[in-house]
Amino acid sequence: MTAHLSVRDLRKSYGGMPVLSEVGFDIPQGEIAALIGPNGAGKSTLFSILGGALSADGGSVLLDGAAILGLAPEAVAKRGVGRTFQTSAPYRSLSVIENLLTIAAGGAGFWARLARPLAAWPRQPALAALSEVGLAEMADSPARALSYGDAKRLELAMALARGPALLLMDEPTAGMAPSERAAFMDMVRERSRARGMTVLFTEHDMATVFGFATRILVLDRGRLIADDAPEAIRGDALVRRAYLGSAPVPPTKPL
Repeated sequence: MTAHLSVRDLRKSYGGMPVLSEVGFDIPQGEIAALIGPNGAGKSTLFSILGGALSADGGSVLLDGAAILGLAPEAVAKRGVGRTFQTSAPYRSLSVIENLLTIAAGGAGFWARLARPLAAWPRQPALAALSEVGLAEMADSPARALSYGDAKRLELAMALARGPALLLMDEPTAGMAPSERAAFMDMVRERSRARGMTVLFTEHDMATVFGFATRILVLDRGRLIADDAPEAIRGDALVRRAYLGSAPVPPTKPL
């Protein structure tokens, strides 16, 4: 299967201390991959580089064969990379749909944004994105009134509104109850299948990782020590020593 995201020899150091060392992997289109590892393993650094927020010291990142390493975040987004963050931060002073309309306005250029108020932008694309995450009925509600879980859904809708081919999700279920986590990740999987969208997510909750990832990448001290299917990762002695320990690993959820 052709790689959708291809990372080769990615390197990053701070003050001479390596944070990422020769990291490389391929992710096929439509796969849902999890990136796990202990604190300080380099996961956030890797995500920041992939999203354009941080420069690398060397290596390459290709999306559908096109180089994106070194591009600014907005340029990376235009190439088809979406991102959600551990802490959801919608514009609380705006309504739910106005948060989506800022995405359309943001891609139109400075003068178009200045001359056209949010209320004048077409609502239908925004409503379609909200429908995908189950928030269409709350379109005109103030974003500040959303529950924590619904704020996460709004953030996902804002990422989906740009039609990403690759979605990077940093701790998508952080702060959620177990039942909320499963429902949210079910929705992500449905959106991935419907759109043919590739997903790469970081997560500390192993029930979420082993329940929804079709592939697991394991970082430890800046190096990729494993890259395999969940069942193989479950029994990997090196991964257990570095991260999973001896505790039972949650079962893999049927796809």
